[in-house]
Amino acid sequence: MFRTIGNTWQITKLSWKVLQLDRELIFFPIMGTIGAIIVGAVAAGVFAGTGTFDRLGSGSDAEFNVVDLIITLIAYFGGLYMVIFFNAALVAAARERLEGGDPNVMSGIRAVRGMWLAILGWTIITGTVGLILQALQSMARENSHGVMRIVAMILVALLQTAWAYITFFVIPVLVVERVGPITAIRRSGGLLRRSWGEQLTASFSFFLIYLLAILIVAIPVVVLIFIAPVAAIIVGVILGGIALASVAAMEGIFKAALYEWVSEGKGSEWFDQQLLANAYTHRE
Repeated sequence: MFRTIGNTWQITKLSWKVLQLDRELIFFPIMGTIGAIIVGAVAAGVFAGTGTFDRLGSGSDAEFNVVDLIITLIAYFGGLYMVIFFNAALVAAARERLEGGDPNVMSGIRAVRGMWLAILGWTIITGTVGLILQALQSMARENSHGVMRIVAMILVALLQTAWAYITFFVIPVLVVERVGPITAIRRSGGLLRRSWGEQLTASFSFFLIYLLAILIVAIPVVVLIFIAPVAAIIVGVILGGIALASVAAMEGIFKAALYEWVSEGKGSEWFDQQLLANAYTHRE
């Protein structure tokens, strides 16, 4: 947890300052989202071409067959790969800036384009874990009642939180240390253990910032919806996309700096050691 609201605000301002120097970093989250949408659109086209939509919408007892399942899984992992790839490129570009360089979109992509196999491995692992956790959540919600249902939901939530914390530094480790996904998970977990299990306050901070960004975007949308509903939708999509992409870019910048502090105990020209120490207590 951030020790003071002042630290949260200071870290936000510093992340924003770096983003202002390299505004193109905002394109990484946008490209990841667009890539995932394209993968989904291709899968939808395949389903339409093979008659899957017609079959499932016929009102009969038709269900997903093996081919449908394979296409769905390919689309799921393909879309997730696009998001992770561009997240890795964002971290690489942010680290370049934090070390005094002048990154751009292409330099970030060049830094990770040779890592496709490691990124694919991490995509398969985290995607599979995500499916398992989602299945456990559904089972807890549908196959239990009363107190047992609440307990089961809490246990699943704890598993999801633990996985998120353990794998918090996986992408920076993949980008910087050039290791495989299994080693990256172990390394990420080791970095967390070295902090004596200190809460990842950056996650909490940026969660609040995401909420704030959504609320700010909601104001003009709510005003417009009573005047021009179509315009409200367009404005909401554009402003919402820019706002969320900006926060995602800021989060990537901070995560790159936080990784350098936790792994090497050093700050940067933008994030001094005391500030990072307050955000994530580093103990040997």
